[in-house]
Amino acid sequence: MRDTGPTRPGARLLEIGCLPSDTDQERVTKQVFVVIGLGAAVAGVVWAVMYAGLGRPLTGLIPLVVSVAVGAVFVRFVVTKRLGTLAFPVLGLMVILPLLLQFSLGGFVYASAVVVWAFAAPLGSLLLRPARETPIWLAAFFGDLVVAALLDGAAKQSATPLAPLAINILFALNIAGIGTLTFVALSFFRAQRDAAEVRSEKLLLNVLPASIAVRLKRGEELIADHHDEISVLFADLAGFTVRSAQESPAETVAVLNEVFSVFDGLVRLYGLEKIRTIGDSYMVAAGAPEARPDHVHAICAMALDMQREVIRLNGERDWDLSFRIGINCGPAVAGIVGREKFHYDLWGDTVNIASRMESHGLADQIQVTEGVYERLKSEFVFERRGVIEVKGKGPTLTYLLVGRPVEAVVGGGDRRPVAVPATSSLDASSGSTQAT
Repeated sequence: MRDTGPTRPGARLLEIGCLPSDTDQERVTKQVFVVIGLGAAVAGVVWAVMYAGLGRPLTGLIPLVVSVAVGAVFVRFVVTKRLGTLAFPVLGLMVILPLLLQFSLGGFVYASAVVVWAFAAPLGSLLLRPARETPIWLAAFFGDLVVAALLDGAAKQSATPLAPLAINILFALNIAGIGTLTFVALSFFRAQRDAAEVRSEKLLLNVLPASIAVRLKRGEELIADHHDEISVLFADLAGFTVRSAQESPAETVAVLNEVFSVFDGLVRLYGLEKIRTIGDSYMVAAGAPEARPDHVHAICAMALDMQREVIRLNGERDWDLSFRIGINCGPAVAGIVGREKFHYDLWGDTVNIASRMESHGLADQIQVTEGVYERLKSEFVFERRGVIEVKGKGPTLTYLLVGRPVEAVVGGGDRRPVAVPATSSLDASSGSTQAT
């Protein structure tokens, strides 16, 4: 995490009772206890000084003793770094302290209704203890109010009231204090809820397209959409089995992670949909789940950029990576499979043939079907590979996507389109027969 300057000491203080093995929930609970424990200890001293200044030193002993007790609990927490049941004495003191203060000052009016501070106990239980315990602490707060009401007359007769101005100021402080505490607690819950929603949404969108995630959250159980026209790309690292046998698992994963992270950036750039990665295989779709008229153009443009990025990485990292890429377009069905660990996937002949274009392809080349060629032959430059035998389909005419056309001056001053390739053109043994 990057150092943010002045906020770091505060962050380190919040982590004083945390262990590296703590879950996120345990860490947050401990951080809240640090705030409550230190706050209660400091507040006890402040209230003790304030009551002493108002001529009530014996009354000031109550928050002072509580401050010492909370401080001892806090020290034990810091030493053991285990919260356990340490929240119980702190919450219990939150119930007892306001009631004792009210009695010592002379009841509701003379004590400026200081008993309302007992509401901090159920609020604290929401942050520190299981939700099922909160009703108990809420009942304790109401119990304080009932006891304070029943003994109000006796407390009033046994105490000398403070000055009217002091009583009014304390009324304002008590109401503002418990109101602020409630607001801060609710703000904390909202911040935690919003942060949890952001994390869960981010994780969900890393697995599913946004529109599919929305439908799932609305309760749709079966999602299967037919798309008349999509494009599918498969990319596979040639020689991966041999390479992985010569490297450590960590090295292999690191290489794949860097390459696929670059591919992920291209997916975002072109607004496509990453379907999945399996080992060294990378699958992308255009036109699903949202239809787009330029799906073939977008996925071919990305394929050329993928080639260029692999060349760049090979040069910068001294690698010798070589990818086969296959592309096809046509109708397909897209949707969600399974009820657990589900993922968005594509089915149909279009997908199968796209996979065959990759598996029957050539290293460092982008092999496409005749359908892709016919749609883009005026926008990109292709080389006709010829008819190849495709498993499950038989003899199939295929083309190799070479690059984007640019105009260049040729003999006689004429201009004609030529390719800007991502890699070198096929050699004579590759099977190409003509440039188109």
